[in-house]
Amino acid sequence: MSNSSNSSLKKKRIDSILESLGKGSSFLKACKAADIDQSTFWLWRQADKELNKRVLQVLDSRTQTVEDSLYVGATKGNVIAQIFWLKNRASDRWKDKQEYKHSGIVGYKLIDTDMSKYPKVKNAVSVPTKDDSSKKGD
Repeated sequence: MSNSSNSSLKKKRIDSILESLGKGSSFLKACKAADIDQSTFWLWRQADKELNKRVLQVLDSRTQTVEDSLYVGATKGNVIAQIFWLKNRASDRWKDKQEYKHSGIVGYKLIDTDMSKYPKVKNAVSVPTKDDSSKKGD
């Protein structure tokens, strides 16, 4: 085959793959339909930034299609789609929020300081520490 016919065949295969990807095919199926190995197409993408850009545009259009479907589902009453949309599009107002309130005194020494010289706190709960457990038998 001449160089121009190789180039023409490659262009046809690339166009076929991009069309298949645009219709939702996987890379594997698109490459098989174009009669080339998936690794060959990967090498072509690595060598040609414009080709890679075209592939990424096709993949982005697929994402936009799913986004549109998600929005349609949400507006038609699909509660899961509504929750997903709100959590991802208005996360400042819609998120799983867990709040924890802690009270009491921590029963572990965080610093090596004799706390007996400090005043006792009113209504404090005494929590035994490891050091206190040896004093029980006194």
